[in-house]
Amino acid sequence: MKIQKTYGIYLFAISLFWALWLQLTAGPSNPHPKAKVETWFLRANETLTLPEFKTIDTRSFPSRVKEKLPNSIVLNWEDLSQKETPNRGKLLETKTLHKKLSSLGLESSDIIIVLGDGKNGWGEEGRIVWSLREVGYPKTFWFDGDVSNFKEVINQRKDKMVSQDKTNHSYLLAQKEIQFHTDITKDQISKQLSQGSYQILDTREPREFSGSTPYGEFRGGHIPGAKSFFYQNLFDDHAKIKTKEEVENSLTQLGITKSKPIIAYCTGGVRSAFVVGILRSYGYNAYNYSGSMWEWSSYKDLPLEK
Repeated sequence: MKIQKTYGIYLFAISLFWALWLQLTAGPSNPHPKAKVETWFLRANETLTLPEFKTIDTRSFPSRVKEKLPNSIVLNWEDLSQKETPNRGKLLETKTLHKKLSSLGLESSDIIIVLGDGKNGWGEEGRIVWSLREVGYPKTFWFDGDVSNFKEVINQRKDKMVSQDKTNHSYLLAQKEIQFHTDITKDQISKQLSQGSYQILDTREPREFSGSTPYGEFRGGHIPGAKSFFYQNLFDDHAKIKTKEEVENSLTQLGITKSKPIIAYCTGGVRSAFVVGILRSYGYNAYNYSGSMWEWSSYKDLPLEK
């Protein structure tokens, strides 16, 4: 009788340990109910009231030639990423990135505004913001507007001599709550596919989702269970980012909720980083698969659907 009781206690302990282990290895956790909403992009009125900041210009070369932005740092998302298959699209090592960013005059304590091509681009501004935050530059934001809007802000700042009191900027203070590591790996995704632990968004064009490979994927299709959510759908008719309510409505129609973590992917983690920045700004627990289809499609044992 004593042996049976001891054995029962042993089985209970094993079961308890196993349940705890499954929770710990299930991947990104659900959002903490008291977590502050992160701010990844700023509109003109918010940028106008910022303390001193540095500017990164990640627009295309033709855009930079057409309309120059003085005193900005030119940076391409590829400058911070690996270029060799199957790691193409993934970030360089953190030490390498810190050295590169420091050589450009960027420090982790800086407020950094990133300008991109907006609706005419590929989400490069979101990718740069994601990359810098991933390696410890929490006060990095992209500007929601074009270069003309940005120049207007700069001119207004000069005219009004904007206050340098950082304590008035709640979106800056909130950055203390940032979870830096929002990157996710193919192994984490593959491990949990059958369990449905994540909600997966394919942020590419519908033709890519259906199997087209216009950007160098080894195989066509999408990750099983993924929902098609083209990143351009996040812009309104004025090429500005849609409101929280509009984005939530779109995701609800796809069956995407805030109850489970979201993984976004594209071809090389650029468009998906843009989407992740918006989703995290709107209270979703979103993660970027930087390897995306360049990596996933190169492994024949990883499943794809069409």
